[in-house]
Amino acid sequence: FRKLLALGVLSQQTGAFLISTPGVVRTIVPAGTGMRLRDRSAAGVRTMSSALSPENPALIKLLSYDYVPDILEKRVPHRAGHIGGAKKLEESGHLIMAGALANPVDGAMFLFKGLEDVDIQKFVEADPYVVHGLVTAWKIRDWTAVVGTGQL
Repeated sequence: FRKLLALGVLSQQTGAFLISTPGVVRTIVPAGTGMRLRDRSAAGVRTMSSALSPENPALIKLLSYDYVPDILEKRVPHRAGHIGGAKKLEESGHLIMAGALANPVDGAMFLFKGLEDVDIQKFVEADPYVVHGLVTAWKIRDWTAVVGTGQL
């Protein structure tokens, strides 16, 4: 750490790292849970934040639920257990986000990272909404995301 500070590679105030190549100075700065890369060159300044591309895709697992009619009323006694199971996966870092579809509320979507289909299937089979018949159908799909920041 001190050597990096002395060399001017690490900024003590911002925690930024500097990487130089001929004609380009790259500054990597902390950005929330990830890092942002700023390239400075004669052409100007551009900012990238783990941007997705066809060469740098993200594999996300999508879980979709179809709900019974009147789900809003029928889910009440099972909602705490349903949300609790999802929270456990969120805390483990595998659930990116989840929620019901709206207008009409007839299903839900879950976005996962770092899990295999079998792990998601175990979640589904234990979900109180599934156990108590509130989910009429469910499906796991792979989604290859190639556009966006990649920071969900």
